[in-house]
Parts: sequence; structure tokens; C-alpha cells
Amino acid sequence: MTERGVWRGRGRVWRAGVVLVVVAVLVVGLVAAALVTDVDPRGGAAAGDAEVSAEVNPGLLAVDGSAPMPDPAALERILGPLASSPAVGDLTASVVDDVTGEVLWERRPRDAKVPASTTKLLTAVAALSQLPGDARVDTVLARGTDPGTLVVVPGGDPTMSRGDEPGPLFPDAATLAEAADIVRASDLAPTRIVVDPGPYTGPDLGPGWSPAEIPAGNIAPIEAWMLDAGRLDPADEYSPRSTDPALAAGRALARELDVDPERVTVATERVETTDELGRVSSAELTERVRSMLVYSDNVLAETICREVALDRDPDSPADFAAGTAAVVDTLAERGLDMSGVRLDDCSGMSSGNRLSAEVLTDVLRTAAAPDATREMRDLLDTLPVAAGSGTLLDRFSGPSAPGAGWVRAKTGTLAGTSALAGTVTSVDGRSMSFALLSSGTEPAGARPALDRIAAALRECGCR
Repeated sequence: MTERGVWRGRGRVWRAGVVLVVVAVLVVGLVAAALVTDVDPRGGAAAGDAEVSAEVNPGLLAVDGSAPMPDPAALERILGPLASSPAVGDLTASVVDDVTGEVLWERRPRDAKVPASTTKLLTAVAALSQLPGDARVDTVLARGTDPGTLVVVPGGDPTMSRGDEPGPLFPDAATLAEAADIVRASDLAPTRIVVDPGPYTGPDLGPGWSPAEIPAGNIAPIEAWMLDAGRLDPADEYSPRSTDPALAAGRALARELDVDPERVTVATERVETTDELGRVSSAELTERVRSMLVYSDNVLAETICREVALDRDPDSPADFAAGTAAVVDTLAERGLDMSGVRLDDCSGMSSGNRLSAEVLTDVLRTAAAPDATREMRDLLDTLPVAAGSGTLLDRFSGPSAPGAGWVRAKTGTLAGTSALAGTVTSVDGRSMSFALLSSGTEPAGARPALDRIAAALRECGCR
């Protein structure tokens, strides 16, 4: 029988190839984001007043821990009118100094609100707290008990590329070509492929998720194996997704191996195997967290929190409830106050989630505080950069342009809900964590208003 639990939370597996990593200069103290250049990778220049060049190259620069701290009264004079704008509707907010944890400005920071995709910050910090940054997830190729049967035993990797090389959204991902080469190198000539259900159990759509979000490109059914997170176009982050991603992956492998795609089935129970032919591995956790946050990938968020659950308890049911409980429990064990937190999913798609601005800034400070671990500091380098990358690529222009390149933040958007949470460094070199949760107005108006608040934090020395 093949090895079960092919997700690997501990240990290191080296893969061929060279991974180019943006180097972060980190010191005990704080870190500031600086955008060196900025351009839309889809071909158009990013919005903003600065001249752009051919690539985005964000980095983290060391900051002086003795930089002057903003005066809360001065911040109130500047941020108060912005927070009172009708565009932001009902706003709750928290801004804290990253060195001391001192509250610099707030608006009902303990009120629990719908956080939308800022939920992913909790998922990211829980994952980097529980797991090593180089953790990978395996997909095993095995021989079935029936002659000519190839069994795919997933560990929970949704990022495998259908091409010969990793796609643009998931650098260093495993490829379908690698999986096919393992089978070709064996003495198995498959005539049938069975996809084992892997470690996941329970519903494949989260609480409150609408199936209409699948063709809209926001979700796919959460299964333990899929290609390109279920996207039909692996190069388009907004691509519609598959309604049956494990079956689609199995059929794509069948075509690689000249097996009739109609001879592919997805099992509902554990599949017996005789021996393992080989396995392919996902990118390291840190790289997958980066993709999750930069592209706000809901599928990847749900699979990463299941990694956390499986590492905490290998016999975990690895469903939505287990994933969310693992995130909350891991953060509570770090000493973060999780009272009042409600998570129905790990991605923020559910309108039933509840978080406060205070919880979000507490979570962010685990990465920005002077005693943060290297793994936690890696989180800062995975956040979208204002006017430079991911979901902030086309934001922070016009009145909010001063924040371009200096704000690193996770966005969140649902109907009637807009959120922005991240880090920013003032012109005086003081680093702050902030969380802004807006409700009751449409995102088209709320998002520019939230950007202006974040940009004001950058622009204002406020002393």
C-alpha cells in the first residue's frame, strides 16, 4: 500500500532548479516597504504619478528603530475627516506602532466585522507559525491493485501546472509533465486512472459559498488535487474555474499518457495500491503564501489552512471546520486574543466570518514587531505592494499616490464590505500596522477612501 498522508509538514525536500528570491534586508527593529519600479505585468503601466520601468522589484528596507513616532492627536486631525467620509460607510479601524505596539489611532477597533479576504492574513500567519517555510505538499503516483491501473494519491496541492513549466501565478509549482514522466519511467502502462480522494473530507464548497462564484473565477470546489487552482486559463488570475477539478486534472494526466480520458474516475473512498511509482512536490510554503496573498487566491487559502490542520493532527478530518479551528487555535497559542473571532472559511469568501480591526493589527505585528521570527518577517514580503503588485496593482493613484510603493497590504472585498490591512512606513521612517474595515457602501467608492487613509499614514510625520 502506498504511504498515506502525503502532505509533508516537516523536513526538507530539495528540487532541481534555481528559485530567484527577492532579498529582504531585515534588522531587529522594523521593516519598510519600498517599491523600486512598478508596472502592470499584464502589459499596461500601473496607475501612479511616478515614472515606471520594465518590472516590479519590491524590496524590504531596514528602518531606524529610533525614528520619531506619530502623535495620536495629530493623526486624529488628519485621519478623522477621512474616516468620516460617507464613502467609507461604517468604518472600524486600528493603527499601531510596530515597535511598541502602542495604539496611534482607532475607531471601535474591537467591533467584529465581515473581514472579506483580509481573513487570509490569519491563514498566512497560522501557516508560517505552525509549519516550516520550506514545507511542501506531495502528489503520489502509485500502482493500483488491478492491472493497468494508475492511482493518483493527492496530498492537498492545488497548484500543479498543466504545462511543462510552472505557470505565472504559482512559481516553482509541480507540473503535470513531471508526474507523467514518473509514470513513463516505470514499468506501468496505464489503461485506467483513479484519483484517490486524499486527506480532505466534507463539503467541497464553504458555508455560504455560491456555485456562481466558480465561473466567476473566485472559487473552485475544494478538492485535494487540481491543476492551476482549478483555473481554466492558468495564466489569467481571473479565469473561470473548473466545477470538477480533480476529474479535470485526472483527464489532463490521461491525455499526457495516451490514456482514454473516459477511463478516469475520482474515488470517494481510499483506493488500495501496491507500490509507489514516485511523487511530485509543490512549491515551498512561503512561495505559496505569497501567491495566496498577492492574487488573493481563495482555493490556495483553503488548502493551506488544511495543511495546518493536518500538521496539528494527522487524523484531522481536513474539512472547512478543521481548517478554521486549526488557524484560530494556532494563533491563540501564539498569544493572540482570538475571542470574538468567527471563521467559517480560511479565505474570506464567507460573509459569516467576523474579525475586528484590533485582531488584524495584532496579527500583522507578529511579522513587523522587533522580536518577529524570520518566517514571520517573510510575510511582509508576500503582501501586495501599493500600485505595484497583485490586488493593489491598480490602486494608490491620484490623492492616494503618496502611498504607492510604501503601503503593503491585503485587500478584502465582498458586497457592501471593503477592507485593507497591512503595513506602512511614515516619511519619518516609523513603521505602523493598520487595519481598516468598511461596510455599508459599495467597494467602488470605499476602496479609494481607504487608500487615502493608508496614504495619509505614509505622508504624515504627524508630530
